[in-house]
Amino acid sequence: MTAGAGKRLRFFIPLAVLIAVFAALSFFYTNRGKPSRFIRVTGIMDGVEVNLAPKVAGKISGICCTEGEAVAAGQVAVRIESEDIRASVQQASAGVERALAGVKSAEAAVRTAEANVSSAGADAGSARADIESTRARMEESAREADRAKALYKDDYIAKESRDQAVAAYEVNSAAYRSSKAKLQAAEERKRAAEAQLNASLSRLTASKAAVKEAEANLAYYKTKLADTAIKSPVAGTVIFRSLETGETVSPGVTVMTVVDLNSLYARVDIDETKVGSIALNSPASVRVEGMPGKVFKGRVSEIGRYAEFATQRDVVRGREDIKTFRVKVRVDDSGGLLKPGMTVEVEMPKKQ
Repeated sequence: MTAGAGKRLRFFIPLAVLIAVFAALSFFYTNRGKPSRFIRVTGIMDGVEVNLAPKVAGKISGICCTEGEAVAAGQVAVRIESEDIRASVQQASAGVERALAGVKSAEAAVRTAEANVSSAGADAGSARADIESTRARMEESAREADRAKALYKDDYIAKESRDQAVAAYEVNSAAYRSSKAKLQAAEERKRAAEAQLNASLSRLTASKAAVKEAEANLAYYKTKLADTAIKSPVAGTVIFRSLETGETVSPGVTVMTVVDLNSLYARVDIDETKVGSIALNSPASVRVEGMPGKVFKGRVSEIGRYAEFATQRDVVRGREDIKTFRVKVRVDDSGGLLKPGMTVEVEMPKKQ
């Protein structure tokens, strides 16, 4: 390189630097007075929390996860010791079997009573037929006996003939009385069979009711047994665990809390002076300091209707406190990278 070329190079380098500085200063002063088109604020990743608590009291026999671990939807997260409940289920199941046996016995009794009613009815029908037949023979023999007596009185027949006619009447009369007695006995047997049938039907009804009661009792204990396995209704991350295996827990006491990973959102607090510039369902961007260059797209899903707390207190008479409003930004798809509790930076466009 010649001496002249070197001098020209040394001249152009400072000139280029001056031009760049001038351009930067010009851009700064030109845009300094212009308001930003975005609101940038720091927030925290959050989500729908689900508290897992037992419905039955007992000792914890197993817990699936520790804090920070993932849990799948439908996965058994907590188990409660259930020997007593299992025994109750077996006892209730035996109660159902006994009740079903009672129904079968009552049904057999109903069938027997129905057969007895039918048999007694048939006997009564036969006895009525016999009564009609014996009554006719008795009445005919009565007329024959009266005629024989009259003939014998006038000496038209011998005493032996009269006696035969009278004896025939007595036989037919006895047969008639016997038929009436058979009918009465058959009717009594039928009434008794009908009473037995009614009792058997009542017993059957009671047995069927006992089956329903036993089945309800069994269903109750099966439900309690199912309640000893506490399942997570959502896929998420365990953010809180209050008890350990072997500890005793009461109904309603939270054992662990799971945050739904499908409902993650960034929670931010916006000054009341700025919250009016945000539109519901407007797009938003979420960034994490530990993931440079990674931007998660989302939208403003909720803007609080009421102020939360004051960020700036009134220290000058006549000026009110500046309060904040809770704003939620729903993330479209975090790919599993965002976790509850992460600190994030949220950028939201202002209304035009």
